[in-house]
Amino acid sequence: MNRKQRVPQKRKKNPTMPSVSKHARFGRTVAIEWIQPREPDGGWIDYLDFDPGKTQICLSVGRLIHDDDCVKVLAGSAMLVGDEGLRMSGIIEIPARCVVRIVRLEESIVERRQAGPERP
Repeated sequence: MNRKQRVPQKRKKNPTMPSVSKHARFGRTVAIEWIQPREPDGGWIDYLDFDPGKTQICLSVGRLIHDDDCVKVLAGSAMLVGDEGLRMSGIIEIPARCVVRIVRLEESIVERRQAGPERP
C-alpha cells in the first residue's frame, strides 16, 4: 500500500484558552442526544420474566472537552482561574456508540445584539 502519511502540524497555544484535549477544541458548546443504558437490576431474574423496557433518550449540553471514537466528554461549567488554569465541573462521559446526534450550539449576531452590551 502506498499511502501518503500526514505530518501533524504544531499549533500555537493560546495562553488564554489552555488545551484540554488533543481531540477537541475547548470552548465548543454542543448538545448531545444519546441513548441512556438501563441501570442494572439487582439480583437474578428468570429469563422469561425479563422485559427490555423502552429506550431512554437523554439530552446533555456543555462544552466538549474530549471527542474521540470511544467517548464524548462534556463539562457543564468551566472557568479560567488566574495562574491556576482551567477549572471544570459537571463532567459527563458519554460512550460514543450511544450518541444519536451532536448539535453545535452557536449564538447568532441578532441574539447578541438583543442581549445588549457585554458585562465586564
